[in-house]
Amino acid sequence: MLNSKVYIVTSPELVNAVNRNSKKIAFNPFIAMLGKRITGHDEDTSQIVQHNLNGEHGSGYVIDVHDSIVASLVPGKDLQQTTKTMLSQLSDYFEALTTDTEIELFEWTRYTVTMCSTRALYGSGNPFDRDPKFADMFWDFDHALNLLIANILPRIFAPKGHRARMELGTAFQQYFENYIPEQGAAMVQGRHFENTRYGITPPNQGRLEVGTLIGILANTIPSMFYTLLHIYSDPVLTSDIRDELETSGFTGTSEDIAQNPGLLTMPETCPLLYSTWQEVLRVHALGAGSRYILEDVMLEDTFLLRKGMVVQMPMAVMHSDVTAWGETVKEFQPRRFLKQNSTSRGGFKPNLTAYRPFGGGASMCPGRHFVTLEAMALAACMLSRFDLSPVDGQWNIPRQKQESLATNVFPPEKDIRVKIAIRKGAGMST
Repeated sequence: MLNSKVYIVTSPELVNAVNRNSKKIAFNPFIAMLGKRITGHDEDTSQIVQHNLNGEHGSGYVIDVHDSIVASLVPGKDLQQTTKTMLSQLSDYFEALTTDTEIELFEWTRYTVTMCSTRALYGSGNPFDRDPKFADMFWDFDHALNLLIANILPRIFAPKGHRARMELGTAFQQYFENYIPEQGAAMVQGRHFENTRYGITPPNQGRLEVGTLIGILANTIPSMFYTLLHIYSDPVLTSDIRDELETSGFTGTSEDIAQNPGLLTMPETCPLLYSTWQEVLRVHALGAGSRYILEDVMLEDTFLLRKGMVVQMPMAVMHSDVTAWGETVKEFQPRRFLKQNSTSRGGFKPNLTAYRPFGGGASMCPGRHFVTLEAMALAACMLSRFDLSPVDGQWNIPRQKQESLATNVFPPEKDIRVKIAIRKGAGMST
């Protein structure tokens, strides 16, 4: 598959056509082929993963696991509980931030979100909780993904990534051998149920979970970093979002925000913050959606795509298309996605088909609601409690460093050191 001819699709209309042909142009074959190279699971597990991969004869492992994740992360009580648990974990990390403390913002975000998200999903006693070294080890694995996918003597050419994958897999094997469902979130409960039902052995459950961590952390953390950076580097935006959070009741401690009954509707009640988050993803999601052509298909009665070839839909091209986004496409416009910016009020109405940070169609990211709430809630907690200023006196938005074929939002080339100041009256319950 990696040696196949590639069709590049950048037209929003043709992207829609690809999505409509999900039975013929499918994402799941990439899971079957790249998954083993990423996680290192054994051949028996590969056979389970590949069986009935596209629902040819009813359901199959990949479809059932995907559906269980979707069910646990759609807006509802399970998503609310998972997000609340994540927020409840933040307080200890916030308490360590005092006035005049200096932090590397990406490093702090990476460690804090890694620890809080994994506790929210896997519960206490998970590998990251037992030994924080795994927080760094995951990123060793993530940085080495391209070499692991190439699968050419990974022990030699990707030693840190290979070792991290092995140790993380073993740690999660032990986690699942002593698994207590009530301690984990509904998403992990569903995955464990399907793994057990399909006969995935504990060692391979552990290895598969290392791949799941990519979806949980690899795109999420750079996205959160750039969200905080774009907000704090714009004083007017900072002030306007704080006013919006005050109006909607998303202020106070992380526990206060977790208990807000409107947590699930935060994108609707905090439209400016939500628009800012969407613009962060438009600007910084630079990966590509991939599909495998299972049989010849004609797109829009014009383009014949041949069986056995690969379709690539690069986000960076569509997210920078002036016909989709207007003359300000190269600018960061935090209000771009607000409804009042429509043509009915004299603004430019974006072509949202060109917006693909979470993919699209049948393979749209099932965790998109969780990461959106995580990012918005973390920003609300930070804005409610802290002022940030760059130590060198000037805000700069660092370029991104492309590292992994499996990642859409790449990390920054360099970190930015910031000074913390606790806002007057912050940290008090509302």
